[in-house]
Amino acid sequence: MESGTQRELKSWAMFAITGTRLRPLEVTEKLGLTPDYYHGGDVKDIENMTIPSHWQLNSKLGPEFSAQDHIWDILKTLGPVRKELKEFTENFTSTIYVSVEFASEFTKGITLDRRTMLLLGEMGVELEIIPWELGGTP
Repeated sequence: MESGTQRELKSWAMFAITGTRLRPLEVTEKLGLTPDYYHGGDVKDIENMTIPSHWQLNSKLGPEFSAQDHIWDILKTLGPVRKELKEFTENFTSTIYVSVEFASEFTKGITLDRRTMLLLGEMGVELEIIPWELGGTP
């Protein structure tokens, strides 16, 4: 492989709270944040099964930013309301999903600093990193 063909990895991230009894409008009201996406418990999948309620915030950064930058973009939004958020993270699944495109075999791994991991833990937020290869989809 030519060294000139190496590309930088691309990434994106989102924060989601999900649960059967979750009321997305209550999350919006209590946090004072407008979600990028949400749906209540009345949504069905293609097999007509009920999908748990979902409330979501997306990172506002572009794909050229690192996974850590995307996580911090979300944490900066959630930080001021972390006390209110705790009610939801203790009762519902709360996860930051980070998708990273590994554009070449030379792509290095993902490193998160201690401060980021500590803050995620204190807030009760799980982290899921989803790798995908060039040409694939997250």
